[in-house]
Amino acid sequence: MSLSVKLAPHFNSTLFSHPHFHQRKGGSLFEFCHLAKLNDNTHLRLIAYTRACSSYSNDNTHELSDASNNEGSGESEESKKGNSLTNNETLKKLRRYGVSGILSYGLLNTAYYLTTFLVVWLYIAPAPGKMGYLAAAERFLKVMAMVWAGSQVTKLVRAGGALALAPFVDRGLTWFTNKFKFQSQGKAFMTIVGFCCGLALIVFLVITLLWA
Repeated sequence: MSLSVKLAPHFNSTLFSHPHFHQRKGGSLFEFCHLAKLNDNTHLRLIAYTRACSSYSNDNTHELSDASNNEGSGESEESKKGNSLTNNETLKKLRRYGVSGILSYGLLNTAYYLTTFLVVWLYIAPAPGKMGYLAAAERFLKVMAMVWAGSQVTKLVRAGGALALAPFVDRGLTWFTNKFKFQSQGKAFMTIVGFCCGLALIVFLVITLLWA
């Protein structure tokens, strides 16, 4: 029989007045289909067919949404893993140079901490002099916390720079060892490390005391 001919005259009155039409939207699709089959009602069959289309569309929408969310989280996790792998690979390449690679990274760290400390103390967060020893010590700790936070962000950049400078540092370490007649590069390395630590300590102490 023709659905359009028999359904059109009574669509507005019969379809929306049927008691099962007002059931909750979360009802089972198979309940509607079974009810339509038992009653042999064309209107209920239309409702079941409409619910089927709607349910299929909603399911596909949720699946696409979940898939996009999973892809986004997967991409963020992959980017984090990629950054960690890049950092680890750079450090492994740096270790191949032995003490020269470690010294190269240490020299860049010394330059970074000294330069950043002075820039933050003098320009980014300037403070008046004669603040007292306790206040100067508290300010020193705050500035060092800011410098350390910045070092975590620029760690990969400094590692890459140290890797690029490692061949030149190796040559310089060999020259320094021969020039001052050290018994080994290890002793020359320890001398340079001690000098860098002493220089940083002197700068930090002098700046803090001058503002105290």
